[in-house]
Amino acid sequence: MSSTAAHLIELARQVRGDTLTLLAAAPEPWLTWAPPGTSNHILWHAGHALWLGDVLTIVPITGRSELPAGWAETFGMDCRPVSQTRDWPARATIAQHLTAQLSRIEQLLAALPAERLSDTRPVLGRRSLVSAIVHGLHDEAKHQGEMYLLLKLRRARTMV
Repeated sequence: MSSTAAHLIELARQVRGDTLTLLAAAPEPWLTWAPPGTSNHILWHAGHALWLGDVLTIVPITGRSELPAGWAETFGMDCRPVSQTRDWPARATIAQHLTAQLSRIEQLLAALPAERLSDTRPVLGRRSLVSAIVHGLHDEAKHQGEMYLLLKLRRARTMV
């Protein structure tokens, strides 16, 4: 395994681990709560992380999506409005998918030839493979910030 792959795997483990921690930290009623004037809630952000991992890591490596059916319509960048979704996957289902996807990403990166990771040619828009992967992990980390803020806001609302 190349050192680039090892570094990306470590980054993916840290980022995904924090996403799973935040998802687990929310009391059940808070998972689909969003403050007035906003729409995305903790479950959406966690589901979006899975979509990001697929679109920005798995698809560029394998050439095909591994998302559950209908996932992009609920959690993708151009998904239907959150207010129009009535049946959200359970926390355990999202956590299971996030955990399985991390294992899949680790497997794919470990098996990838070093030349493929060092190739600077675009695989997604103007992004190289490494750039797409790092961008996806960075975006997931930004969504963790949203999850954390929702937890803080909901906790503050409970204390009033």
